[in-house]
Amino acid sequence: MICDACGGKGYVEVEEPCKTCNGTGKAKSFDPKITAELSKEQLELFMKGICGVCKGTGKVKRLEVCKVCNGTGKAGKCKLCGAKVIGNHDLCPNCRRKPHAYQLRNSCGIEDLRLNRVYIGRVSAVTDIGVFVQLNKRLRGLIHKKNLGNLRLKEDETVLVKITNIRPTGEIDLIPQQMENYAVVEVSKEVPLVKISQLEQLAGKMVQIRGKVTHIKETGGPTIFTIIDETGSVNAAAFEGGDRAYPEIRVDDIVTVIGIVKKRETKPFIEVLEMERLLGEEAYAIQRLIQEELEKRSEPIFRGFLIESEVLNALKDEMMAVAKELRKAVFESRPIIIRHHWDADGVCGGIALEKALIDLVEKTHADPEAKYYLIKRKVSRAPFYELEDVVKDLDEALEDMDRHGDKIPLVVLVDNGSGCEDIPAIRQFLAFGADVITIDHHFPDEEVDRYLLYHVNPYKVGGDSNYTSGVLCTEIARMVNPDVGDLTLLAAVSVVGDRAEGEVEKYIELSGVSREELYDIGLALEYEGFHLRYRPSSYIMHEILGFGRKDRQKKLIEMLSGYAKEAIEAQVETAMQGVRIQELPNGVVLAAFDVENYAKKFTFPPPGKLTGEVHDRLKQRYPKIVTIGYGPDFAVIRSEGVELDIPRFVKELQQEVPGAGVEGGGHLVVGSIKFIPAKRKEVLAKLASKISAL
Repeated sequence: MICDACGGKGYVEVEEPCKTCNGTGKAKSFDPKITAELSKEQLELFMKGICGVCKGTGKVKRLEVCKVCNGTGKAGKCKLCGAKVIGNHDLCPNCRRKPHAYQLRNSCGIEDLRLNRVYIGRVSAVTDIGVFVQLNKRLRGLIHKKNLGNLRLKEDETVLVKITNIRPTGEIDLIPQQMENYAVVEVSKEVPLVKISQLEQLAGKMVQIRGKVTHIKETGGPTIFTIIDETGSVNAAAFEGGDRAYPEIRVDDIVTVIGIVKKRETKPFIEVLEMERLLGEEAYAIQRLIQEELEKRSEPIFRGFLIESEVLNALKDEMMAVAKELRKAVFESRPIIIRHHWDADGVCGGIALEKALIDLVEKTHADPEAKYYLIKRKVSRAPFYELEDVVKDLDEALEDMDRHGDKIPLVVLVDNGSGCEDIPAIRQFLAFGADVITIDHHFPDEEVDRYLLYHVNPYKVGGDSNYTSGVLCTEIARMVNPDVGDLTLLAAVSVVGDRAEGEVEKYIELSGVSREELYDIGLALEYEGFHLRYRPSSYIMHEILGFGRKDRQKKLIEMLSGYAKEAIEAQVETAMQGVRIQELPNGVVLAAFDVENYAKKFTFPPPGKLTGEVHDRLKQRYPKIVTIGYGPDFAVIRSEGVELDIPRFVKELQQEVPGAGVEGGGHLVVGSIKFIPAKRKEVLAKLASKISAL
């Protein structure tokens, strides 16, 4: 607060009669002693008979120290009763006469101490020379043994002390002080309030910031608070000997922090001296300012799609909304889980988002390790979000919430999440307040939209499964972070890996890589992904996709795709011996083989991939063919030249074969079905009859 009398300047202008002309404004003569101080203009006025000192006004102005604030320019409130206080005083005259002691906050240094004041301290050590008393974390004084008298103090005991001397060496001499029914006056250092974006230039300075806590990480040393304001984010490290510092502060609280600006790996951080939660109008104003700026910063950056496409243009608004949600999650330090199918398309889609988001985190987040806990890419073995996956994701999220105060994550389902079989897992996450987004190209079930925040799917705008998840995620990643680099290869690999056709083949041309090479990259991803099981293994996958050393990428692809081709050929050779061919009355050829008895278990390629490879060889002989690879409790379906509707088949089988536990889905012409082993014959017979009736 500033002094009203002087406006915070500490001085006021006083007007008085001119002594040179006695207030007349006229001068027939003047004292030669003042000529040295006069300007040429003033001398000319004297020559005309006008007083040059007051310029004919008869009055002069001078500055004098403000008597109201004694030159401090400050006015405030008494820290005890709230009455108006003028000058540098903490207390009004009435409260100064009452018993009181000063409690130093951690921002106070030796320059803030006053002789003969009584302070509240804590005994830190009892020694032969006396008792050391901690006045705050930064200041310690000594009560010499001779001044203790009969007083017996113990460590961690609270004691009142008076400062008797501050030596040039910085040593503080104390004497104990007895006082009852005293009031406590908290003293905090007045430091400049700055924005987080200004901290880069303030290394070594003590500053104050105000903002919102978005993440809290406990370590063996300090507690790390991530704080944002409308200009950026910063880490604030509070040391409490390994304990949780400021346990009253939670994520989403608005706080004021006083600390010293330091740097770690070129990024500024604050070593916390004081932290306090703000409430009321002040907190609301800061929260509103942060939210308004967050909305602006979260707006995606669209520089056009990589290819011309009516389908992508129709999906643009939904894709932009997803990109905004992802950017906002990064700026709010909200964890993002990317759950994608394990095949080449799903991997490329998941990695496209991962690359864009991690790069954004590295550029904008205060914590260098934030990318490890904010962005989590995970693999789904099943072509849908199954309960086994959601239990792992949810349990990990709840643990992070409890240990670090993390927010409930934003879940992004890639290359799955469009079918009714995804609903149980999605609903389980929603029960804990999560948001779920689907980016998929499988035929969507309308029911699932009730549970999704956004659903990017080409079928919703008249497209089809040729617009792969890798294509959609690549374009969304460019909206999230257009400076992430060239992701065209990811889209191209997904197109070839999922056998997509049409205008999406332009991504192949843009990549500058041949179909054969793209196929080998996709095969290497799937081969490595199969053996990684549930591990996303970003480092290996990134190497295969060319985000590491190019010479090593080439060797990896040649080696892994070679292993995959050998395994496929060996399995296909055996599987073809078990294929039974039947031409149906409608001219469709139905090929079926028992995966259980004509393929190795738990080896590459898995049943779905093996069925696809067998189908690829058969469709060269039969233009209209449906291939079914079946096991004890599943059937994998592939087709060529036949208009299937596998999601419809699943719904009909659920009605026609009660008790079979039929579930599944996928694309219209490519998919899989699961059922009870005892009902296999009945389910497969019904499935064959439906294909025959096409």
